[in-house]
Amino acid sequence: MILRHSFHLALLTTIITVWVGAAAAQNNFSGGDLLNATYKPSCASDGADKPIAVKDGKYSYEKQEDGYTDRFYFEVFDIVYGDLTGDGKDEAVALTTCNTGGTGNFTEGFIFGSKNGKAVLLATLPGGDRAYGGIRKAWIDRGRLVVETNDPGELGAACCPAEIVTSTYKLAGKKLVESGKPTKRSIYPSQRVNFAKGKSEAVVKLTIRGDEGAELVLRANKGQTMTVTTNDEAIGAVLSNDAKITQIDNGFRAVLSETGDQSIRLDNGAAESVTVTVTIRIR
Repeated sequence: MILRHSFHLALLTTIITVWVGAAAAQNNFSGGDLLNATYKPSCASDGADKPIAVKDGKYSYEKQEDGYTDRFYFEVFDIVYGDLTGDGKDEAVALTTCNTGGTGNFTEGFIFGSKNGKAVLLATLPGGDRAYGGIRKAWIDRGRLVVETNDPGELGAACCPAEIVTSTYKLAGKKLVESGKPTKRSIYPSQRVNFAKGKSEAVVKLTIRGDEGAELVLRANKGQTMTVTTNDEAIGAVLSNDAKITQIDNGFRAVLSETGDQSIRLDNGAAESVTVTVTIRIR
């Protein structure tokens, strides 16, 4: 599921497609179909007072106003189930994203119980805009709701989360109460690559979590040509430094523009973890 670069609407839409498997998971939630239900997202001024009815998990409109087009998009991108109240019955957590026509994509969670075959809203899970608290995924573990959200880290840019914050909550009545301290991890953990003496090629094998990445750092000189390839097409590779770059199968070739540390960013476009072999050649 559910990134440091390109966390714009197009990529978010790609991630959203992952909800299908989670929504289909077995559960004993009896509150109906939350992909065809009503929500009151806090991101929309209109929606704050009027319920939004989603069909197959989506709702949108486009209206022509004086001098501009008013657009609104809302989607349920994942649903997770589990017992949060200890009564042996599953609750449902619907994770949503909302776009009001600009660059912001606002996430939010809705926690439902069930009564007489209907969904009853118990609490909401605050999210955020992309790197600033955007919800990546959530799951229920031993009666607690575990949530991963984005953090910009030192980058400070809404487009580009650098860290993942994992928080755990318990449901107390109609309030979510944080349980324990949040933890952080880098979306792009970094490791240095060293070449054996007299060798112009290095091979690195590593495992990258789904929808996350890694960073490989090595020293090279201006004017040298670096060729980077991976053995799995799910793993994208880009050079963060200035260079004349040519895309090749499963990688790139770059004529370097500067001497010093070169940073290769790897992105796992798959939902599951991938063990990848990266080959780096310099001449």
